Amino acid sequence: MELIYLRLFTFCLALVVGVSLLVVSKHLRIPAIVPLLIGGIILGPDVLNIIDPSVFGNQIQLLVSVCVAVILFEGGLTLDPKGFQTAPKVIWRLLTIGVLVTWFGTAIAVHLLFEFDVEFSLLIGSLIIVTGPTVITPLLHRIQLKEKLHHILHWEGVMIDPIGVFIAILWVEWVLVGDYTMTSIQSFG
Repeated sequence: MELIYLRLFTFCLALVVGVSLLVVSKHLRIPAIVPLLIGGIILGPDVLNIIDPSVFGNQIQLLVSVCVAVILFEGGLTLDPKGFQTAPKVIWRLLTIGVLVTWFGTAIAVHLLFEFDVEFSLLIGSLIIVTGPTVITPLLHRIQLKEKLHHILHWEGVMIDPIGVFIAILWVEWVLVGDYTMTSIQSFG
């Protein structure tokens, strides 16, 4: 089979399976991430090898970037400015102090418990920052909360994604380059 047809087949199959698993999750009233994760593991290269992302080569990065952009854009569309007005200080604290506590708290715990070096512990901490709309939104749909708390958690869930991704990518760049100065931040883009 030619590579272009293999890529098209893989993409379409992944899309059909993903949408089917979304329908199943809606029917079973469970968070979509659960069947999607299980389906990806089972159909992926480590188990049945039906869907193999390696057929996309380096273009998989572009595909993942587009998917992340769609998730962030969709999350941004669901934000209600009135929701931010109900508790702006709490939201800002979650997005600043909460991020730092999660990042450094996780890094310290990983460093002390598993005796990893500081750079690797900080990398793990940076990956834990993100809760994201794919986690928070299904929980908000299932649990009846007061409106103010609902808005706070929704804003945090959507806004934490770009912050966490930025910190994780910046930290990886710093570790790979080994230059923890302002010059590396300026050359980050």
